[in-house]
Amino acid sequence: MLDTAAITHMIEKEISATVQAQVSALLTSDAWIRPLEQKILQHAQDRIVAKFASSDSMPEILDAIRHSVAQLFEQGQVPGVADFVKIDTVKHAVDQAITEFVAMAVSEFSQDPAWQSRVEHMINQTVTQETLSKVGALDIMPTIRDCVHEHMQRFTASLLENFSSAGIQDRATQCELTVMDNMVVVEHGLTVQNFQAMDSAQVNNLVVTGSINTDNASWQALTSEISQRTLDQVSKDWTENLVSQVAELIQQQGISFDTVKVGGVPLIEGSKLSATVTESSLQTLGRLRSLQVQGEARFNNNTVTVLNRRLGINTDAPEKALSVWDEEVSVVIGKHKTNQAYVGTNRDQGLVLGVNREPQLEIATDGLTTIKKLRVGLHKISHDTQVPGWSGTRGDLVFNTSPGADRVFAWVCLGAHRWQTLKSAE
Repeated sequence: MLDTAAITHMIEKEISATVQAQVSALLTSDAWIRPLEQKILQHAQDRIVAKFASSDSMPEILDAIRHSVAQLFEQGQVPGVADFVKIDTVKHAVDQAITEFVAMAVSEFSQDPAWQSRVEHMINQTVTQETLSKVGALDIMPTIRDCVHEHMQRFTASLLENFSSAGIQDRATQCELTVMDNMVVVEHGLTVQNFQAMDSAQVNNLVVTGSINTDNASWQALTSEISQRTLDQVSKDWTENLVSQVAELIQQQGISFDTVKVGGVPLIEGSKLSATVTESSLQTLGRLRSLQVQGEARFNNNTVTVLNRRLGINTDAPEKALSVWDEEVSVVIGKHKTNQAYVGTNRDQGLVLGVNREPQLEIATDGLTTIKKLRVGLHKISHDTQVPGWSGTRGDLVFNTSPGADRVFAWVCLGAHRWQTLKSAE
């Protein structure tokens, strides 16, 4: 059957394409545009002439022209203004207006006191700057220096000739007194009847030919300091000499401790040290018949430690009654619970028991226990891949580690080399 909707859509599409092609062709052609433009222009001209011919419309036209001209001047858009405005006329008018405005402004400013003050200030400032610049350019320093030098020579000559003072007599033939900032230097000897230093006095060599006042605090402090230092030095020297003499005497004659007492008790009685000696820093001891230690004990740099009724080997913090460390591995022995002992590890470490340097029983960290050889009572339990060829004890059991289709899972010994095959049920 024919699809009417498809046919309708196809016809509409063809019609639309044809209409668009014809319209495009008309728009690109000037044959119908030019007559249309002429008709539009003719109609607009007729309407304008009719509008001007009507006396009622004149006020509206004049208002529209006035508003348009004002808007053109405000926006600075007056096309063709150079055709009806002469530049010379505008320039003359502007020059005349500026001249009149300047004359009026100067007349008004001349009567303003503030303006007059500013003008006077500017004149003074300008004159001062110009004068300073001119003077600065002149080299007047030699003239000033010569003038000052001449007057200083006259003043010095007058001072040396006419200087006199009741308090100073200058009889020196060379410089004996030099005055400087923060210091006065006497070149040679200084003789005074009374000398008083307000702050401090520093003397390189002090010679006293008269008496010294011993009543003042300074003298007493000096004597006390000297006495104390002398006593300290004498005590030190005496002590060192005494110790040296005693040491030399002991080396030559020895020393007897029979008369030495500590707390009223002889320090050494026969060959026995006093019980009052409770502490010592002995480095070496001879052979001991017995040793009692109360409290913590450490031997050979924490190789053996006794602490709180616990013994540690290679550790100073034993975890149970006996704690043995070998590098990173720890083995402990102690109480597990009531009437039950514990031998093993306290950390995530496996445990191996063996003989002849060979592991025979291994316990993994998850508790899996592996035994290489096992005997329960009189009977051995082992594993093999085939019928055992060795002599066993009646009742020994060997499990098959490679069972097959024959369903053999073990062998039991019947005595000597005789083995009975054990099979699983079908």
